[in-house]
Amino acid sequence: MKFKFLYVFFIFFFLSLFFCKANSQSENILPIDYKKTLEEVYNKSYKDISGKNASYIPELSKVDPNLFSISIATVDGEIFSVGDSDFNFSLQSISKVFAYALALEDNKQKIIFDKIGLDATGKKFNSITTLEKRSYNSHNPYVNVGAIQTTSYIKGKDNKEKWERFFALLESMSDKKIFLSEKIYQSETESNTRNHAIAHLLKSHNMLKGDPKEVLDRYTKACSIMVTTKQLALMGATIANNGINPLTEKQVLSPKVTRHIVSQMLINGLYEKSGTWFVKIGVPAKSGVSGGILAIIPNKLAIAVFSSRLDASGTSIRGEKVIQKLSNIWGLHLLDS
Repeated sequence: MKFKFLYVFFIFFFLSLFFCKANSQSENILPIDYKKTLEEVYNKSYKDISGKNASYIPELSKVDPNLFSISIATVDGEIFSVGDSDFNFSLQSISKVFAYALALEDNKQKIIFDKIGLDATGKKFNSITTLEKRSYNSHNPYVNVGAIQTTSYIKGKDNKEKWERFFALLESMSDKKIFLSEKIYQSETESNTRNHAIAHLLKSHNMLKGDPKEVLDRYTKACSIMVTTKQLALMGATIANNGINPLTEKQVLSPKVTRHIVSQMLINGLYEKSGTWFVKIGVPAKSGVSGGILAIIPNKLAIAVFSSRLDASGTSIRGEKVIQKLSNIWGLHLLDS
């Protein structure tokens, strides 16, 4: 009887140690007053009405510019949001992060590094001038040229399977409630003449794998996937958690791949202003012209912001201010760690 009592005592003792440690880790990820901080940052940033919606994709110009939301998701599965966090917006260029991830998983990393490149172009995201070099390794996976190349390296027996594999990856990183917007997809398909030119120029230089029309179709669909900031923050937290979805606890990306995609977010996530972003804010991030920004704080959390008012470089003005303020308040700059 005495032995049984001691056995039960030690079980409860070690369980209490485990849960105390788990709670301590959770508290260390975010400050105690993080909800109040998010609400204050939201209210201050909401007052900024500068910038305007992207107009070159007709459907994006129709989005209410007053919509605004912030979501954070931690690596232990905690999610908190303020604002219009149930509003669905298109991923646009944030989708490039996930296409790059799948291309890396499907191929040896050297293939992707050598064929596409890793360095900043110094040009705008949709620049064609870099194609004048007519050589591999002259772009990066987060500008349009490199992202279209990256998309062509996703494997599958046909166009349909390649798309389904990409969409399945995004589902596995989120709550499986993301969807493709036919309106956005059709709007982009009818207006993306520049990307058509990029795809066919890549093919003419032997820098694209597969049919350029099919590759561009998958690329355009990826940009047209709809998410909320809650879902995007969870997808980001999966990256921050070394490829493990914090809610399902399933490993959906390898840790090596998450390191590569976050590194590129740091170097090229904000295009020609990536250097300024790192000096001032110091967290890896990726923007999209719909007004979304995803920021990754490795091993801790992800921040997702949506506001469709953009600056001249195509970055959400409110989104940038939010992440800069949170970085300053919470000491998120990578060089402060």
